[in-house]
Amino acid sequence: MALSPPKYDGMMRPALPLWSSSKTRKNEVVVELSHTQPLPLFPMGLQNYVSPHMWETRVRAITRMASQYSKPVLERSWMCLALILTFIAPIVAYYDYIHHFDDEQINEDRQSQIAWQARLIALVVTVGLWIVMFLPIAIWKYMGRVRVNKMIDRWAKDDVRSASSYAAIPTWKVTMPGVFRDGIVLVVSFPAPPSSFELENLPPYIAPPNDAAPSYEATKRFSGLQGDGKFGEIPLYSDAKEIAV
Repeated sequence: MALSPPKYDGMMRPALPLWSSSKTRKNEVVVELSHTQPLPLFPMGLQNYVSPHMWETRVRAITRMASQYSKPVLERSWMCLALILTFIAPIVAYYDYIHHFDDEQINEDRQSQIAWQARLIALVVTVGLWIVMFLPIAIWKYMGRVRVNKMIDRWAKDDVRSASSYAAIPTWKVTMPGVFRDGIVLVVSFPAPPSSFELENLPPYIAPPNDAAPSYEATKRFSGLQGDGKFGEIPLYSDAKEIAV
């Protein structure tokens, strides 16, 4: 079987598919996972916080557990059926209740009462369908989110126990797949690196911002220590020696 040649981007680097590339934002790495695709590559932005082995192990665990609570075909079929029943069942219940009184001779007040009763029955049927059709999926999705969050909390405790006193610990966060979204979004946040710019490290010829500029007299005395206050034969100050003729 012939293999398609690799694709390259504008800088002649192999162009990776979307599922294998990570997006590095400010102090965080965002990766979309899927159980039908290979594991994403190790993000270089996490090399100071997570080892490649830990990355692979945790990504596999997240993908496996989150995928257990994602059945796209079944969920979408169930949702379509629920929407159809929600539209049809109240109408059927409404007219079925009214047809029970077709053979009776009733006045206008009784007709109005029957109509309101039929509407109430249609509303009850609608709410009942929502509970029966939508609540199981919501509970199922919630259970999956709870399990994944417990696993991430356990990892966070392990990281705190194994890290040194001054080590930076990343934060893992997972967005579970929805009914109409199959992807699993993993966000790994890490603390910003400390700035190496300190006022104490400034060169001695740069005055700190709180210090006042040297006065004219101090500048003149400093210049007198360096020489006779002339630039060639031109005096720098009014009281310097006259230019020799």
